[in-house]
Amino acid sequence: MTISKTTVHFLIATNLLSSLIIIGFTFYTFSNKGHDPLIEAERINIVNEDGTVVMAISNKQRIAAPRVGGKAYPVEMIERQHFAGIIFFNEEGDEIGGLIYNSKELEDGRKFGAGHLSFDRHRDNQVINLEHKENIHGLVKSGLSIYDREGDGSFKRNLDLMHEYRYEDLSEARKKEIVSEIREMRKAGKLGSERLFLGSKNEIPQLSLKDKEGQERIKLFVDSLDVARILFFDEQGEIISEFPQTD
Repeated sequence: MTISKTTVHFLIATNLLSSLIIIGFTFYTFSNKGHDPLIEAERINIVNEDGTVVMAISNKQRIAAPRVGGKAYPVEMIERQHFAGIIFFNEEGDEIGGLIYNSKELEDGRKFGAGHLSFDRHRDNQVINLEHKENIHGLVKSGLSIYDREGDGSFKRNLDLMHEYRYEDLSEARKKEIVSEIREMRKAGKLGSERLFLGSKNEIPQLSLKDKEGQERIKLFVDSLDVARILFFDEQGEIISEFPQTD
């Protein structure tokens, strides 16, 4: 069958036109920033090539559970179920920090909420914490906190004990043993301590330095009368020196 030159030219023209339309549509789709699609999701997991979750972005209903030493714990155990946010994990799958937030006004007018960005030590709790929180009892606190943690496994032991106490059927004797062990760990400094706070508490700007037990030893602040003050404390929390002196 012989095809005329006119037909050949027509086929070439239509193929070229089709190609131009496809190219143009593709270019328009990827370059038109005013019509980007909206993505709605309850949770997005960012994973490594091996499938390990390294970042979980979610609403409060699907917030990632705390995970230490390869074990996940209920979100309710640390009251995380109230917050949406982003939780970060290391290469081993353990939590290493996060950003969570929420706020609400109750029917009686009281407000509560928090915005919390933290960085954790390996297999331990937070060592840097940037936070704003307001509780229903009237405390309003905003600032930066620095903690010391031993990273010796005591944090995971504490979580295991808390999980056992709250979710297992235990005798009263065992419950008392758990409370006693946690108390001893805290007393020995095994659960870490806050060493520095820089921020504001109930409209009092301040810098607080604490000893290894978490006891405040130096406090620099501006009081409610706008007077700049500095206080020094002993191991029991008693003021041993202050400037300026008060009557």
